[in-house]
Amino acid sequence: MSIQPHEQRVIDEQKDLEKKLNALLEFLQKGQPSFIDDKNWALLNDQYDAMNWYYTILGSRIELFEVNQ
Repeated sequence: MSIQPHEQRVIDEQKDLEKKLNALLEFLQKGQPSFIDDKNWALLNDQYDAMNWYYTILGSRIELFEVNQ
C-alpha cells in the first residue's frame, strides 16, 4: 500500500488547512474585536464555514484513497 503523489498532496493540503481552520476558530471564539466591523466579522464566520466544508471534502477524498488501495 503506497500513497500516490497526488494523494499525498491532498493529505498535505488537509493538514495545512486544519492548522488554518484551528487558528481561525480560535480567533473567532474570542469574540468580535473593535477593529473588525460587522460585515467583515460575518465574512470571517462564512470563511470558517467554507473552510470547514472544504476540510470535510478533503477528508472524504482521503477515505476513498484508503478504500481503493
